[in-house]
Amino acid sequence: MPPAIPWSAISTSARSLPADPTRPPGPGGLPFLGQARKFARDPLGFLSGMAERYGDISNFRLGGVDVFFLRHPGLIREVLITQRTSFTMSPLRAKLNAVVGEGLFTSRGDLHARQRRLIQPVFRKSRIEAYAGQMAELSRRAREQWRSGQVIDLTEEMMKLTMLIAARALFDHDIEKDSERVSRNVAAVLEFFTRLSSPLLKLSLRLPLPSSLKFKQAVRDLDEVIYRMIERRRGAESSGSDLLSLLMQAKDDETNVYMTHKQLRDEVLTLLIAGHETTANLLSWTLYLLAQKPDADHRLHLEAREILSGRAGYAAGDSDRMAYGRMVIQEGLRLYPPGWFIGRAAMQDVRLGGYVVPKGAVVLMSQYVMHRDGRFFPSPEEFSPERWEDDFQNRLPRGAYFPFSAGDRHCIGEGFAWQEALLILATLVERWKFELVPDQHIRPRPSVTLRPDGPIKMVVRPR
Repeated sequence: MPPAIPWSAISTSARSLPADPTRPPGPGGLPFLGQARKFARDPLGFLSGMAERYGDISNFRLGGVDVFFLRHPGLIREVLITQRTSFTMSPLRAKLNAVVGEGLFTSRGDLHARQRRLIQPVFRKSRIEAYAGQMAELSRRAREQWRSGQVIDLTEEMMKLTMLIAARALFDHDIEKDSERVSRNVAAVLEFFTRLSSPLLKLSLRLPLPSSLKFKQAVRDLDEVIYRMIERRRGAESSGSDLLSLLMQAKDDETNVYMTHKQLRDEVLTLLIAGHETTANLLSWTLYLLAQKPDADHRLHLEAREILSGRAGYAAGDSDRMAYGRMVIQEGLRLYPPGWFIGRAAMQDVRLGGYVVPKGAVVLMSQYVMHRDGRFFPSPEEFSPERWEDDFQNRLPRGAYFPFSAGDRHCIGEGFAWQEALLILATLVERWKFELVPDQHIRPRPSVTLRPDGPIKMVVRPR
């Protein structure tokens, strides 16, 4: 059982006590840039090093931003839940407005609360289960395209599959002819935002640089597809059960108002990116880990085959029976969480861990770093789905494991993501064994999401 760490045990390294005792320990930095260059070069290594060297709360500058980095469940819980009204979305996330506008991922305050009220019913369990058959069928189609001994680019295959599923759920329409273009444009958008921490990001958007021109064209192309789907749905004789139809029908009980055309676009684009990119990365990392753990892979295959029980494909409710599959996904989310950091900006002076976070400062938390803390996760670098047995998650302190965030900005699509990931994973491993092509050096590449830094090449072999 993971130990409960009391507030008094929040650590700050004695090797590097702060020059100013009213502030947490931390490194110096270059004028104006602070630690921006080091952070941009290796965000995961930088934040892991901050936690190792300076403890559970540390301080550094990122460009002109005063940053407090937290690596303790109690502190994270304070920011995301207990004192959440003292914080707002960080300026890092606000930069994403250039893509998704005022979608649920980037909106704040009253608008965020209103949009969440409108969208929440769309993700009820009963409605999510209605998409199970589609998810399983599209996964079955994808696996039937492979041949024994074929080398596949796993990440590319997962991107294509999750795009088709997201489009079917959103629009009740196959966008196969558009899917490659949409995936390419989503990748271009996220690639541009690999420089999210750069203080020059806003300036680069105003300049006719090749990267910014490519980014703007990608957004225009995505808009063309989304607005076409909105107009197609508006012109339909009857409303459908797809997510877009449900969003168009959603009315705020408090204001009696529907979403505007622009709000629909923002929410659809948010869901398209989130529902496609994050699940594809999760599945890519999870299958990569399973390929290196034959016992876990075999156990998952047996569970998938037993639940399928001779049927052609999985159905609603099957994902709830995948106990070991759930543990596998939980462990994949622990080691390679698609959402690898969360930032909040203090709207007033806030006391955290014995220090005062001044108004305007940013508090940064990293799922990637927290999920690898050996105080809570024994052998933290090891892929071990069995660690989640015996109700392990409920014995963790709140704030130690938060792959879908927490509090009032908890991921609204978590249930959809779980069902999709479990059904895809079961469908694929029931039929195929995935073997890593030798001599690959796969590393995580942190952007808006945590993606592999290149192709993950796998050989598929029939079971």
